[in-house]
Amino acid sequence: MARRNAAVATSCSRPKRWLPPPCGTIKINTDVSLLNDGWVGLGVVARDDQGVVLFAATRRIRAWWSIEVAEAKAIVWAIRLGLRYGCTNAIIESDCQTIISRLSKEAHYNTELDLVLGDAMAQSTSFDRLQRSHVRRDGNTMAHNLANFFPSDFEQIWENHVPPNVTPYVIMDALVN
Repeated sequence: MARRNAAVATSCSRPKRWLPPPCGTIKINTDVSLLNDGWVGLGVVARDDQGVVLFAATRRIRAWWSIEVAEAKAIVWAIRLGLRYGCTNAIIESDCQTIISRLSKEAHYNTELDLVLGDAMAQSTSFDRLQRSHVRRDGNTMAHNLANFFPSDFEQIWENHVPPNVTPYVIMDALVN
């Protein structure tokens, strides 16, 4: 079955808190942290319209990327995880407005960042519908904390739950919605 690709950017009012996606849509939040000595932390969390965590993930990579390249890499990883877990109708949400804008324009140049963005656009074609949205940092707290989480290995993925130190952020998001 051929997928129809409807990768679009949404006009987001840049909420100050996490908002659930429309019914039948999965929201996948991403964030990064640039750590000491060239370590980059990636955080991804996917939730349904009820705020239930479908998966959460954290990864540590040794790299000397710019913040924009790191944010784009997190989005590529989020897209891959979304596909892995069958989220074909999703919103990718990031607090990096530059990357969301660049993905929306779908303009390509020959920079390291554009190579990563091209990968994100290519992966997006496997979705039935994929929206891209910018959110303020306060609306991306869970992904931000996952990006700063030190996994016991270089990568950890949790299905249907999150690590204990991130659980309070799930509860806070549920209380304000």
